Amino acid sequence: MSNKVIWLIGLSGAGKTTIAEAASERFGAELLDGDTIRDFFSNSDFSRTGREKHLLGIARMAALISKHTPVICSFITPYEDVREKILEILPGGSVMAHVSTSLEVCENRDVKGLYAKARKGQISNFTGVSDPFDEPKVPHIKLDSSGEPGHSVSDMVERISHLFEKPKAVLLPGRWQPLHVGHEWLIQQELDKGKRVVVGIRDTPVTETDPYSAQMRKRMIEFRYAEEDVEAWIMPDIEAISYGRKVGYEVREANDIPPEVFEVSATGVRGGNRANVSDRVMEFMIAEGIWDGE
Repeated sequence: MSNKVIWLIGLSGAGKTTIAEAASERFGAELLDGDTIRDFFSNSDFSRTGREKHLLGIARMAALISKHTPVICSFITPYEDVREKILEILPGGSVMAHVSTSLEVCENRDVKGLYAKARKGQISNFTGVSDPFDEPKVPHIKLDSSGEPGHSVSDMVERISHLFEKPKAVLLPGRWQPLHVGHEWLIQQELDKGKRVVVGIRDTPVTETDPYSAQMRKRMIEFRYAEEDVEAWIMPDIEAISYGRKVGYEVREANDIPPEVFEVSATGVRGGNRANVSDRVMEFMIAEGIWDGE
């Protein structure tokens, strides 16, 4: 399941990048702004069409990166209809936050003199001067970055801190060689309890009897649970789980497995018995060419 993308919008000089940099450092998020994407997206077309194409490309990049880490984007994003398109691209749960500051404050902060050049006609299509900034109809979050007491950068970062909180997860370690209906039963037990699930894939070597690489198994699980709160990790090939005093979690073994599920064997599946592979996993195996559908 993808992480959230937090997309900060607002006028030039509103404080978007300052807030985004502080938040990305605090929460370990990937930051996408004008500086970090310059080597990937070069844009000199500041027309409405050019801006839209540029921003939608960044949104696709953010969605891809969010599969691995939270992402913070910091772009003016002046048009409401483009914001709606961006949210359609980003993973569910993503948030658009309006860094709201008056035009006067932004101009007073303008150390690069961009507003002055725009006022003189030296820069065209400049948001807030010669190009509009559509007031967001319903921003998820509004951040007042005017600098008044109670509205410092640290205050703004604290206001979005809840967006980076994740509930505790249940770790299910194993080989998952390959994913079958027995595994799915175990995962579903936790999902039914409203738990976040992390599937720990032991990084076992590829052999004749264990033909699927850890990366293949990870992709299989991600494909199967693309729309659910299940995350796949590749972990070292552990030989034991050892822990000391009680440190906030428990180690438990499922003891209510139905007989028909308990009898499912990954060895049998690897040997060619696909009866215990769900349709979704079968779809993945056929698409990857690791089963011919016969």
